[in-house]
Amino acid sequence: MKSTYKKILVACLVLGIGLLVYDYVDSKILFDGAIPRNQAGGGMVSEELNLRYKDNDSTYTVEVSEKGLTKKQQRKLFNSAIKELEDTYLGKNKSADKVMYDLNFKSSYCDGLVVADFKFDKYGLINNDGRLIYEELKGDGEVVNVIAELRYEDATELYSFNIMVLPPSMDTVEGQLNAIDKAVTLADEKTRTKDYLTLPKSVGDISLKWQKKMNYRGLQLIVLGIAAIAGLVAGQKRDAKQATRKLLEEKERDYPMIVSELSILLAAGMSFRKALERIVLRYNAKKEVSGIRPGYEDMALTYRKMVDGMGEIAALEDLGMKSESKEYRKLAMLLSQNLRKGSKDLLDSLQKEEQYSFELRKQRAMRAGQEASTKLLVPMAGMLFIVIVILVVPALMQMNI
Repeated sequence: MKSTYKKILVACLVLGIGLLVYDYVDSKILFDGAIPRNQAGGGMVSEELNLRYKDNDSTYTVEVSEKGLTKKQQRKLFNSAIKELEDTYLGKNKSADKVMYDLNFKSSYCDGLVVADFKFDKYGLINNDGRLIYEELKGDGEVVNVIAELRYEDATELYSFNIMVLPPSMDTVEGQLNAIDKAVTLADEKTRTKDYLTLPKSVGDISLKWQKKMNYRGLQLIVLGIAAIAGLVAGQKRDAKQATRKLLEEKERDYPMIVSELSILLAAGMSFRKALERIVLRYNAKKEVSGIRPGYEDMALTYRKMVDGMGEIAALEDLGMKSESKEYRKLAMLLSQNLRKGSKDLLDSLQKEEQYSFELRKQRAMRAGQEASTKLLVPMAGMLFIVIVILVVPALMQMNI
């Protein structure tokens, strides 16, 4: 982890020094008072400079307009915009004499350099974006004169053309929907004085079948309920798993002290039952102050089983079978074997187990600290990345990279 920090620090130092050198050369040595303009359409450039005049030093912001076009270039630009307009405005229509679908009128042409605004001699048939309004169309079609006002800065160019707007063909979906719209509008007008609107059952040779759209609130509620239950069950399982893991960790923290107390009491000449009784009584006396200790609770439960009549060996074997911790299973096996067969090496085994358990406890504490450091590394790296972006991006923009 230290090597990772070192690499990050070295990378920041190298990058920072490189940018400092570049910025110093660019601002103090190479700058001759000329600020490059953006090409036409590139927008304005804002440059903050240090200005010294007479005995005054101040910061001065220079706004540099984009490069303008000559009259000849403007003429060429308008011609390109008109060409682009002619190539694109028909959309799905085949020709200007048979316009049955929406037109494609754009708000700008030539990559945004030329702004366009459209006007019509007959309003209500076409929107500014080219959408047709079939409801306003009369008869078999109407001729509409379109005037495109093209602008580049203060220069203006007008371009005019005619189109023939026709009702969509009944062979198309648009035409069928248009006929249905007219039929529904007509039915609504005829039944204005009645309590209900009776929808048409046919349009031309097309039969219509109307159905009220179903509300799926019930299904949504069912899905929401299932999702909520699934979320609660998943949350309970997660909480139960976390509680089990936490309980096991607390038992493992208690284990070294239990082994140490057993080793001391057995070395003093007590029997296993008396030693366990002393440990349980001492724990019960301090429980109200120090709180519940899961490892000692297991030992207290084992002692109560002995008091209730269960044999010592059976109680220890029951502890080993029910415990989720391999340390407690190992201790139960060691003690039960001693009670069953007798062992002169019990004290030595307990002392070794005590040393092992304390060493294991130390390793777990170190691992927990490393995991905590690793978790902190992610937000630290994120903050470092943000700082690097804040420092580097403006510099790269100044370098026009």
